[in-house]
Amino acid sequence: MKRRKLLVIAGILLVLVVLAFIASALLRRPAEKAAQAPVFVERPMAAPDPATAQAAASKAPGSAAAQKELGDALLAKRRFDEAAAAYRASLAIDPNQANAWSALGETVMQTTKAQGIELPAEAGNAFRKAIAIDPRDARARFYFAMEKDLKGQHDEAIGEWLQLLREVPAGSDADESVRSALAASIKRNIQLIKQAADEAGRVQPRYTSQK
Repeated sequence: MKRRKLLVIAGILLVLVVLAFIASALLRRPAEKAAQAPVFVERPMAAPDPATAQAAASKAPGSAAAQKELGDALLAKRRFDEAAAAYRASLAIDPNQANAWSALGETVMQTTKAQGIELPAEAGNAFRKAIAIDPRDARARFYFAMEKDLKGQHDEAIGEWLQLLREVPAGSDADESVRSALAASIKRNIQLIKQAADEAGRVQPRYTSQK
């Protein structure tokens, strides 16, 4: 009995050590890239200058592409409210743009206070529209996995983030965001496992020698 108890404790400690190692590995950043704020961008491509993009959008108010490019330029500068306005203008012209919908959802995520464990309603709606057009939209999938994690569906969330990690470019903002989300989720899981082990230890029967 005592040997079995020791084996159970050793197993729990081994799980905690493995999870801690995984979390530490996920937190490592590529050496050539400085840490950036967690704005999810799928591709490591240079955004246009906002002034240049604004001039182009003003010259072509009916161009969905020009308005979308303005949104991308503003989002890169973290000017979220202005970016949202540009994305809405682009989508009003052409609503069949998965990336514009998920980018609009991003701006809402960055400017709207979280309501419990659900995504903000407008953000969730934008991400659903993105997924309906392109089921592989990385940004929408990232945030839906985040919602699952907040709801306690940790295994599903971690599985989806790991799949995204296989798809997004290494060293990109997307890579940074996925790794940070994974590490945070694993850290929370380690705490939950420890709490569960402590609770089990408090209620389990005490070993009595059979002498």
